[in-house]
Amino acid sequence: MTVEPNEFCVIQRGIRFTVNVDGQCRGFILEVFDGHFELPELGAMGANGLANPRDFEVPVAWYEDRSVNGYTVVQKHQGRLFAATQNHSPFDVVAWHGNYVPYKYNLSHFMAVNSVTYDHCDPSVFTVLTCQSNRKGTAIADFICFPPRWAVQEHTFRPPYYHRNSMSEFMGCISGKYEAKTTMDEGCYSLHNMMTPHGPDAITYKKATSQGKLVPERIAEGCMSFMFETCFELAATKWALSQKVDQDYWKRWDDLPKNFNPNQKPQ
Repeated sequence: MTVEPNEFCVIQRGIRFTVNVDGQCRGFILEVFDGHFELPELGAMGANGLANPRDFEVPVAWYEDRSVNGYTVVQKHQGRLFAATQNHSPFDVVAWHGNYVPYKYNLSHFMAVNSVTYDHCDPSVFTVLTCQSNRKGTAIADFICFPPRWAVQEHTFRPPYYHRNSMSEFMGCISGKYEAKTTMDEGCYSLHNMMTPHGPDAITYKKATSQGKLVPERIAEGCMSFMFETCFELAATKWALSQKVDQDYWKRWDDLPKNFNPNQKPQ
């Protein structure tokens, strides 16, 4: 199975796999320890929308009959990695059938949904896959993407709104520059744990509030961003903390003006 840029793959628990790369590459990995990823419920949307089942791809049947001296198989158990060696390829199984297989998806196929009148839909409308928890309405992990799309809302602050919620958000940029943070380039990422206030930076706010009359516009052109969202709190490793690029990230909101006016009346 060949996974190209702008694609992701899901490898089910218990499946033997190997990864071969063509040149230098980087990527993001999300691992869940309970449940499986599935398509989100579409509710009133009906049968079509978001990530359609027809766009997911599975590998064709393949095997290799190859003897290898010291083929190393790495297995994860109880949070630790163990290695064992054998004298043949583990991909020599021929008489297998079933539907428990890895699969991939191209994010350019995602059918984005948003408001065509005013205000914002909940960001859950950008969910590609979800792994639900035992608590209704919360997820062990949601995989969300923000593709190029049109913004047409009237009387609305169009960038993602300022908020905090009960989910932790790991945000990453695959290509281009994320629409709500001017400093988030390709390969960059941010982490906002649950109940941490966040939203567009000051530059994005000023641009969005100085447009005058709102007209339909294409946003996130040439960009693909994603988010891992979870009901659990996430901790950063020492390596992640040592790799911070923007040491002054928190200052991006310092220049946000105070706009509250108790005497202002709605028009």
